[in-house]
Amino acid sequence: MSHVSTIRFERDDTGVVTLVLDDPGRSANTLHEAFAADLTRVADRLEAERESVRGVVLTSAKKTFFAGGDLDHLSGAGPEQAAELLDFTLRVKRALRRVETLGRPVVAALGGAALGGGYEIALACHHRVALDAPGTLTGLPEVTLGLLPAGGGVTRTVRLFGVREALSRVLLTGRRHTPREALDAGLVHELVDSPEELTVRARAFIDAHPTSRQPWDTPGHRIPGGTPADPGLAAVLPALTATLAARTGGAPYPAPRNILAAAVEGAQVDFETAQVIESRYFVELVTGQTAKNMIQAFFRDVRAVTARHGRRVLAPGALTFGPAGTPPVGVDTSPGFFAAPLAARLCERFAEEGAALAAEGVAPVSARRAAEGAGYPAAAVALWHRHGSAPPPGPAREREPARRAARPPGDLAERLLFGQALEALRCLEEGAVGSVAEANLGSLFGAGFPGWTGGALQYVNGHRGGPAGFAARCEELAERYGARFRPPGLLLEAVAKGGGKATFRD
Repeated sequence: MSHVSTIRFERDDTGVVTLVLDDPGRSANTLHEAFAADLTRVADRLEAERESVRGVVLTSAKKTFFAGGDLDHLSGAGPEQAAELLDFTLRVKRALRRVETLGRPVVAALGGAALGGGYEIALACHHRVALDAPGTLTGLPEVTLGLLPAGGGVTRTVRLFGVREALSRVLLTGRRHTPREALDAGLVHELVDSPEELTVRARAFIDAHPTSRQPWDTPGHRIPGGTPADPGLAAVLPALTATLAARTGGAPYPAPRNILAAAVEGAQVDFETAQVIESRYFVELVTGQTAKNMIQAFFRDVRAVTARHGRRVLAPGALTFGPAGTPPVGVDTSPGFFAAPLAARLCERFAEEGAALAAEGVAPVSARRAAEGAGYPAAAVALWHRHGSAPPPGPAREREPARRAARPPGDLAERLLFGQALEALRCLEEGAVGSVAEANLGSLFGAGFPGWTGGALQYVNGHRGGPAGFAARCEELAERYGARFRPPGLLLEAVAKGGGKATFRD
């Protein structure tokens, strides 16, 4: 047995090679530079020793199969790293492609979660066997973090399921599938009841398929449902685009748009070109602000709040509002909810601004479109329309008359976003919420703040110019619409101390 730093290369006396994913420095296997280099070395060795290799099994020594990309690293990438990121993704894809086209059966033995990059590795295998256990989830949830699958996930699912099915079943939903759901959806080929059976079934496939190739590498293969050049698919593509637009409501969610473009464009070219198209659309996303916002909220902040409060407050099934693009994790919004005071105040502030707009004579349809375009979920907009035409219960805030003639069209959406973000800052300042992470998640799950922002305080961080730019915009809105938009002391203090580098972090 020989050892490669993050991948163990084990060959038995029958010629079956087991590649054990086992990053010694981490609790989970993730996609980073060392793993990419090891994957390339493994591909080199498999090709060099091909004649003595009868088959390959990919498995993991961790509780999960593979956790995907290193989000802490990816979230720091800016436009200046675009070329480096493109090269990195293409190197990983080339290594996987070499294993996939070795001419020997390659089996993924999934004894734990294979999400994102983990499932993309499994997709590069000819056969996928999964352990039928609660922790074995499969899928491509990148869209929930403002990203797209960049390890061949778009390219392979399109060729496996077809453009329409890949988009609707896997890519745009970001759904995490249980073992039975994955089997029914065709994401895996078979299930087993014990870890030992994973090896047995993987070897059985190798025995039965001495030579193996992917469906898309088989002569005569056609993408199910056709390519965009086929009249049948061409006829439904406008409907797919319209459905996507309706789903996002015009909100700035670039990931679904890029996924759709990568799938459609990739279906019209050869496999290798499709891989490049996929990577380019990924790099555009990962270097942009929306992905950074969503990674902050749905990865870092979820992790921080879970560590502080435990699993109970992040229990599935208790979600009040479900912003588009959020992962399937709920927050308990009962009176014991960790951010209940903040959520109540943000909902009240949302209703108040609706009342202010109505008092100014803004047409209801214009107000609704502004809310939807800002990314507020349907449940929040409906609540607003029930209460936004009249002042909310309790003491009303001072509302100064707006200068209607000076109202630019874009102000409607920003008034909603800024109003709630300012209220979140006040809650943090007054101690009504315990941390920035709690404020972000409380605003998202408790008050329907748009998911693309990463939460109310991440919206402040991600605004053009950061908190300093946000504060300057507050002054503009206050001049037009009243003192309720004046920046609170906490914001002014942060800007004074940090200037253009100020951010709200725990």
